[in-house]
Amino acid sequence: MSSYLFICSIGPVQGFIAAARSSRDLAYGSWLLSELAKMVARIIAEQEGFDALIFPAPQSEKDLERDSDLLVANKVVAEVRGDPTKLAEVIEDSLRRFIRDAWHPIAKELGRAIDNDLAVRQLEDLLEFYWVAAPLPSPDRYKAVREHCEAALSARKATRNFETYQGVSRFKSSIDGWREHVLAEIPDHASRPNAQQMRLYKLRNGELLSGVDLLKRWGGTKLPTSYRSTGHMAALPFAEGLDKARPGAAKELCRELEALIKKEGGNLFASGDYSVFFSSEVRAAFSDKNKVDLILKEQEKILKKYAGDKRPAPYYVLLLADGDFMGKTIDEREKPEAHRELSRALSKFAKEVPKIVADHNGVTVYAGGDDVLAYLPLHTALACVRELAETFEQAMREFTFEEGGETKSPTLSAGLVIVHHLEPLSDVLALARRTEKAAKAVPGKNALAIALNKRSGAERMVKDNLPALIKRLQTMTAWWLDGTLSKGAAYELERLAHKMEGVLPNEALRAEAIRILKRKRESGGGQEVQKDVIEKMEKKWLEEQKILLSELAQEMIIANEFARAQEQAQGKEKEAA
Repeated sequence: MSSYLFICSIGPVQGFIAAARSSRDLAYGSWLLSELAKMVARIIAEQEGFDALIFPAPQSEKDLERDSDLLVANKVVAEVRGDPTKLAEVIEDSLRRFIRDAWHPIAKELGRAIDNDLAVRQLEDLLEFYWVAAPLPSPDRYKAVREHCEAALSARKATRNFETYQGVSRFKSSIDGWREHVLAEIPDHASRPNAQQMRLYKLRNGELLSGVDLLKRWGGTKLPTSYRSTGHMAALPFAEGLDKARPGAAKELCRELEALIKKEGGNLFASGDYSVFFSSEVRAAFSDKNKVDLILKEQEKILKKYAGDKRPAPYYVLLLADGDFMGKTIDEREKPEAHRELSRALSKFAKEVPKIVADHNGVTVYAGGDDVLAYLPLHTALACVRELAETFEQAMREFTFEEGGETKSPTLSAGLVIVHHLEPLSDVLALARRTEKAAKAVPGKNALAIALNKRSGAERMVKDNLPALIKRLQTMTAWWLDGTLSKGAAYELERLAHKMEGVLPNEALRAEAIRILKRKRESGGGQEVQKDVIEKMEKKWLEEQKILLSELAQEMIIANEFARAQEQAQGKEKEAA
């Protein structure tokens, strides 16, 4: 019987995942794509045998069961002996049935409250399934056949099918902006749901959802993993600080604020979620503006009782990481079994990711192979990304390749974005991808890029070798925490760099920067900045490592954000954030 190399891809990926308002929407989109890819692998294993799989190459058949710990990338590679056309037909039919089965209980519960026909059309149009197959006469021909299949798959994706549009004239989804909403209880002339409709559909204030949005919103509440909101993640340092002063205070505060919202008939979207510390959660829970104003006054009284004038900072971190040199690593392995070994190593790393992220109080959204998507509180993000990079490097140590006469192995590069918890997740993901791309452009990679996107002020981004950048940021964070740096120092250096970088010679620019630092006093005191701080900036960073003053100033500003979060977590912050 002939043998074929079979490669298939399931989508949509980025657009589908990014169209999310809440962290559960985001998580369900990632989970659904992984489960669809896992089902493809399961079908291949059932029809062709477990050993037919190449990517993924799980340790056991239990890994392919639904809701297992294994997360699978959206591309599946296998060596099959049956008719690949019939296999592809079985797979596509099963994928569409999976989506229909996921939608059915939602449609049953909502009944006539939704336009089910429109929702089903939207869901039927959601799936993108592409596949290619080519004869594989022997394992020695594997590399050439795989390259041919990859090229064919790229060409097929570029010629995707476009079905005739069958939409209706009504308001669009507030999440993706192009599918129509399917909420039958909301008339066409009304653009905002009332409180009763918000409860019925699990809406936040002002939302309108398509069938795809409803699938993600309702499906997200039944995920096997507990997901917290981005507001909860932003409030974690503040909550830890409350608990430092009095153990259990944060949960007590949370319960009291939840009771207030429930008592007034508001929509609570999660229990035990620290997002209720923010006024935005009250605004999202009520459609009546007068009621919102009254609840906000009560919320402020409760917060003052527990925290005085301290308030949580509204920023959290989204982490996006990806393996470096994976293409070269894959190309270096010319036999199917070598790829299976690589696939197993990647799966082992992916299984370790959720524990590492959870140990740093974060939540993993996706960890498939060398791809990681997670969100974290500010005060633990740097330590988390460092441990992820070290774990990945250890997992990939045996998978070497030659480049420029050197033997190398894959490393991990990451983008971290510091953003407001109310920023649309589609925008945050776009920024994270841009930040990760900046990290991947660092020579030698094993890099980290960090973007700071505050609602006031310009966006800032820094990038460098991952261990080196983390070490500098942690050093600067310590300086902010112990008062070594004044708040104005970083901004004055940034202004100097903006005006004079490229105008003054480097030596003169460094001298002026050091003069400014020497003139600046320690924060809140009268002492001069310590000599070792001056030497580290002047000799090690500006002169020896040749870091531009503009970059160093931005690193100082970003380090201040990490310092504020650590200060809150220690319960030492004196002013409201």
